[in-house]
Amino acid sequence: MAKKILKTLVNNLGFKILAVVLAFILWLVVYNIDDPKKSKTFTTNVTVENASAVTDMNKCYEVLDGTNTVTFTVTGKRSELEKLDDTDFSAVADMNRLIINDKGNKASVPIEISAKRTYTSVSINNKNKYMELSLEDLMSRRFMISADTSGKVAAGYALGEVSVTNPNVLNVSGPASIVKKVDKVVATIDVDGMSSNLTDNVIPVLYDSDGNEVDTTQLKLSNTTVTISAKILSVKEVPLVFSTTGTPYGEYRVVEISSTPDTVKLKGASNVLNPLVSLEIPANVINVSGAREDVKTTIDISEYLPDGVELVDSSAASVTVTVRIEAYASRTYHLQTSDIRVNSLPDGLNLSFDKAQVSVTISGLQDDLNKLNASELAASIDASQLSEGTHQVELSLKLDEDHYAYQPITVSVTVKAKNIQDGDTSTDSGEDTGE
Repeated sequence: MAKKILKTLVNNLGFKILAVVLAFILWLVVYNIDDPKKSKTFTTNVTVENASAVTDMNKCYEVLDGTNTVTFTVTGKRSELEKLDDTDFSAVADMNRLIINDKGNKASVPIEISAKRTYTSVSINNKNKYMELSLEDLMSRRFMISADTSGKVAAGYALGEVSVTNPNVLNVSGPASIVKKVDKVVATIDVDGMSSNLTDNVIPVLYDSDGNEVDTTQLKLSNTTVTISAKILSVKEVPLVFSTTGTPYGEYRVVEISSTPDTVKLKGASNVLNPLVSLEIPANVINVSGAREDVKTTIDISEYLPDGVELVDSSAASVTVTVRIEAYASRTYHLQTSDIRVNSLPDGLNLSFDKAQVSVTISGLQDDLNKLNASELAASIDASQLSEGTHQVELSLKLDEDHYAYQPITVSVTVKAKNIQDGDTSTDSGEDTGE
């Protein structure tokens, strides 16, 4: 019986086909039970293409939070899904497909998600994803780059010219709201402990009007570094020297010139500073013509610096100068003629003074007159041209002409031939008999 049934099945084509179909169905059932379809979630970064489509509209964009990555579901056989990770998929936002809202300040871009390779059972679900953007006008501005320093130069030196050389202008472009905040661009060079000139390449820093640093993440700068140079100069402290022009009124005189400060610190190349012993201010700067009292004035000494020389502290340029003016006083001194020295009396002659005392009036500042004694006058006459007889001879006094003055004084003397038994007549310096 069994053999009869087997023979019927083998010889019947229909049964053969049915057997194959049943076998395939059985295989599918077994396969699906062992390797079922499943879903898995992946997350990948979104790549932007054709970004120039936005800048061509003179706009810039910022990706809103969370939309620069995309999360999606993939369905497929478990055996294939287990082999996949986030890097097996790509997500692209093409800016040529930009969808802008009515206000023009926001936009969305469709995200195209695809597998990097072909998989037989894998399909990507919920492909309708968008990158969300905020749009803003693009702005570009040019800024002169200011030079600054940090640190202190070595002792005995001062900072000279600091300049940005290459380039000295920076182009800044980006979102208008950020570019508008930029108030200045600064390049800073470190000079701490330096005693010679130096050059460095530094990153320029952008600041707003409050002195806060501006974030450049969304900005495009024409240069990421600039070249800055600093000159390091020698320092020397020298006295200030003043003189005056003009003459005070009548008997008034310039007594003293003083200034605050009376010295100044200068900086420059050593070959320029070394020969400099003082800073002289021209006489025509201070005019005392007709002055009857002290003259006080303020002078900007920076105008009189030699070439190649600068003030260490520019705020020290203003100097207050006081010219002390005082009237001459007068005092009369009474000299004993016996104290007057007779110089160069010819041999064979005797000289005698006709009076025992002579009065001398001397002009000068009161302080100077108070210090002057008659014994310091060293009164003398020149007798070299005298002959016998009575003569009026000019009296000479030994005085500092910068501090004292006196009118010409004559004394009456009698010259006679010397008898053999007579001695020479002469006078030596004597004591003050003045008032």
